[in-house]
Amino acid sequence: MNVQFTICIIIFILMILGYMQSKVSKTVVALTAMVALVLTGCLSEEAALSGFSNSNTIVMATMFIVSEGLSRTQAVHKISSMVNKISNGSFTKILMGYVVITMLLSQIAGSSSAAFAIMFPIVCAMCDNMGFCRSKMLFAVGMVSINTCAILPIGGSAATFSQYNGFLESYGAAAQYRLGFWDPMIARLPNLIAICLYSAFLAPKFSPELPNVDISGKQKGKEQQVLDPFREFMGYGTFIFVIIGLLLSDTLGVPSWIFTLIGALLLCATKVLSAKDAYAAASLGGIVMMYVGVLAMGNALTATGAGEAVGNAVAKLVGNTKNGYVIGLVFFIAPFILTQFMNNRAVSTIFAPISILTCNAIGCDPIGPLMLTLCGSLASFMTPMATATVNMVMGLAGYSQKDLIKMSILPSIILIIVNVLWIMTIYPAF
Repeated sequence: MNVQFTICIIIFILMILGYMQSKVSKTVVALTAMVALVLTGCLSEEAALSGFSNSNTIVMATMFIVSEGLSRTQAVHKISSMVNKISNGSFTKILMGYVVITMLLSQIAGSSSAAFAIMFPIVCAMCDNMGFCRSKMLFAVGMVSINTCAILPIGGSAATFSQYNGFLESYGAAAQYRLGFWDPMIARLPNLIAICLYSAFLAPKFSPELPNVDISGKQKGKEQQVLDPFREFMGYGTFIFVIIGLLLSDTLGVPSWIFTLIGALLLCATKVLSAKDAYAAASLGGIVMMYVGVLAMGNALTATGAGEAVGNAVAKLVGNTKNGYVIGLVFFIAPFILTQFMNNRAVSTIFAPISILTCNAIGCDPIGPLMLTLCGSLASFMTPMATATVNMVMGLAGYSQKDLIKMSILPSIILIIVNVLWIMTIYPAF
């Protein structure tokens, strides 16, 4: 264990403790950790600064501007009135509708942050207009966008089976074991059903009644001018353009941030928003800057070998057990824990080969454990270091880190039980 690894873990623990208190903002905590990582040599200057130009950072900042533009129009009020009429004002019915729409968007967009970026302006505006508290709804919508992402074989997710067959070939298991086209979807489908049902019916019961921290970007006591017909059209027309762009981003080969940035520029150029309003909406002093800091920590954990160290420890933990459910449990929980603090792609890349090599060593079928590493690494919703989506959820709903942990306990248990029992039953290890 090298010195930088130890220092990185210490800074990481202090960062988590910083998130648990309320006297210093999470943004200050995250950026202080980033500076400490650079000064101690755990992270290069280039890697630290890369967070400012990260595509998710730009999408977040510019999508907040697009959302603010939409909120200035009458479209939001009309949608809220229509939703209220259809649902008879029922919070549960409204949430059920948003859960289904978010799940479908997560399949089409292939990105949880893109799906949530499309949904949050509508959800926030509806809550504000109908008198519902955002904190009761946003965690549920965010969790669906994260945990159901790319389950159905649509777009890029259709190649998931091929990617994991590549892992099997690279680590000497392809001669006996292969994934079919539908296997990743079959493995994750109960996960989709469980998380949608939980989010629609149980998540609000464990969400705080009121925000515990200030809500980013929420206007208080401010009268907004009614837009003229042209700017009204530009407000919702730009939002529709951005949604279509996010959904077709992969198909067109154009990065998502291009569409959100164009949308933000259009709103400012057509005076739907003033430059001052746009700067305020971008939340550059809050959610976005916090995300830059947590990206730095994720990069440092990867660079110092923390992920690999955890992976090697897991391989030793499995030992020579012959219980397939125990093996599956280990290979779900380990990446599930690590993905709360590191990029899920990095976690998946670490654990996929470890699961295959471990199964080769004890002579069992690696398909089940391999699918569980995929499920575990994608279930990232407990900390702001997990995904860009969690950062947006925290800022927009006013959740503290304690709130996130409390809300995440039950769905975590449900995901562990559902995934391990289902996958290790249909893909037995022995």
